[in-house]
Amino acid sequence: MKSEVYYFTARTFSHEESLSKVKGPLALEKIGFNSKVNNGDKVVIKTHFGALENVRYLRPSYIRFLCDHVKAIGAVPYVAESCGWGAPEEVTGIHTEYSGRAAEDEYLETAKIHGFTKETMGAELLMLDGSVGANSIRHSFKGKRFNEVLVAGRLKEFDHMVVATHFKGHIGAGFGGAIKNLGIGCVSKGGKVQAHLGKKFEFNFDAPISDYEACLKICPTGALKEGSDGKLIRDEEKCKYCYMCKSVCKNNVIDTGSSTQEEFVVQMVDNAAGVVDYYGSDKIYFLNYVIDVTWQCDCTGGSDVPFVSDIGILSSKDPVAVDQCAVDLIHLSYMNPHSILGNIENISKEKPKEWFSFTPRFDSKKDKLDLNPSGKESKHWEIQLKAAEDIGLGFRDYNLIEVNIESKKES
Repeated sequence: MKSEVYYFTARTFSHEESLSKVKGPLALEKIGFNSKVNNGDKVVIKTHFGALENVRYLRPSYIRFLCDHVKAIGAVPYVAESCGWGAPEEVTGIHTEYSGRAAEDEYLETAKIHGFTKETMGAELLMLDGSVGANSIRHSFKGKRFNEVLVAGRLKEFDHMVVATHFKGHIGAGFGGAIKNLGIGCVSKGGKVQAHLGKKFEFNFDAPISDYEACLKICPTGALKEGSDGKLIRDEEKCKYCYMCKSVCKNNVIDTGSSTQEEFVVQMVDNAAGVVDYYGSDKIYFLNYVIDVTWQCDCTGGSDVPFVSDIGILSSKDPVAVDQCAVDLIHLSYMNPHSILGNIENISKEKPKEWFSFTPRFDSKKDKLDLNPSGKESKHWEIQLKAAEDIGLGFRDYNLIEVNIESKKES
């Protein structure tokens, strides 16, 4: 089966072809958004505000014009993200490239720095998993590795969701697109941990309570407490699986395990499919903004030079098809020799290539980033597409429909 994917080029000749004001809303309209949304419906636009030092996140104007379009058809827009993994920096006192995203207060402050505010969006901003990432819904779902996913709890408040994604690379998943925006962005803080590490969550109840002192303070639900014998007690009914206790515990008394690269990708796909199963595919609309395509994800502080030219906007009701299409168009593009790919010695820079097979990747055996200077080919990017199609999230085969917008072009 083939899914429809609409393509709007990044090339513009006038304001009548604006990629943000014109093409973004039209991309939504083409996939049936206008006819499905009713007056007064609540529409959440799920995007990424970018890590604190990142500069390649989607420009706020792209999201603002989507909000304006939602209002123009009588619905109410909201702009949302979800809390990042770990404890807030004000608790840990440690600044990393992932800082500024662990709780609603600090992430909305980062969003403000990056230009996302209630005033600039014309809409409320929120975290889908609540103030500290503990608001989740445990949804039973038969995945490849998971039988349950932690869906972001506030998702249930909305009638429709627009998944507006900056398409880019990712050192673990190969690329970050619509699938990742579902499987990482639409689950709770704990859902992110489980995608990366798996379901293991074991406590050493024989350890001294001093090793859990910070855990007792940070637990948002009171699931952890000191027993009469001076040992830790955990109330599993109260636990929301935010894993913040792991971020601050001493002496590794909490074991969350680890996952291989392939396990991480499959677990992320399980999350994505679980979110769609919970929310309903008929209420989700996917926009991939294939611009500023770097090898780094928006969740990192790094923002390298894009390795291909801007391509445009892709829209679809199928997250697998829209991601596959983005990958294909990138692989049909010429690479930027001033980007990270320009440092690779053993590949031709004069013609298109499967660029995601050569971008930097995380080497789990050496536990460090591999910039791949020798040009070793790895199709790790294809794992999520194969897993997503296999689990029924969508189809890799698609019909590409290019939409041309008439405007006054100077001869």
